[in-house]
Amino acid sequence: MNNPQIAALLRLQAYETWANDRALASLDTVPVDMRTRPSFTRAAQLLPHSTLARTIWLMRLRGVKHEIPKEWFPNWTTEETRRQMSTVDAQWREFLGSLTDADTERVITYHSSEGVRYESSVHDICTHVFHHSAYHRGQVARLVSESGGQRASTDYIIFTRVQK
Repeated sequence: MNNPQIAALLRLQAYETWANDRALASLDTVPVDMRTRPSFTRAAQLLPHSTLARTIWLMRLRGVKHEIPKEWFPNWTTEETRRQMSTVDAQWREFLGSLTDADTERVITYHSSEGVRYESSVHDICTHVFHHSAYHRGQVARLVSESGGQRASTDYIIFTRVQK
């Protein structure tokens, strides 16, 4: 690929898919009798939240009109979360694959959830999206542990090791 920035973003998207799948699977390790605890409920809402945020950011990048979700932390089932993540992952791969390195410097004008107008580069938005997801995966790991489950190892370096 003649676009090393795009190649790097596509690699981060591959990592995103891998890490989110592992984090989602970690929810299944929580004992059934612990799944009514607030810590588990919150853990189960974080990946749907990240998925919604990734969807909104992609719409902003594409210049597509969208509604702000009424509930940013929905109570999706594991199956629904997996389905939605898969759809959003495919959309992100398609979007990133359509870009050139020069496109990453393009400035996008958008409105925040609160209606405030901002401008950010495509690269900065992508960087934000990937870091936002990582932040919430860390929260999932902590909450899964608190709920008696086995936290997933989702560090980027682990992803690079298993990709070899």
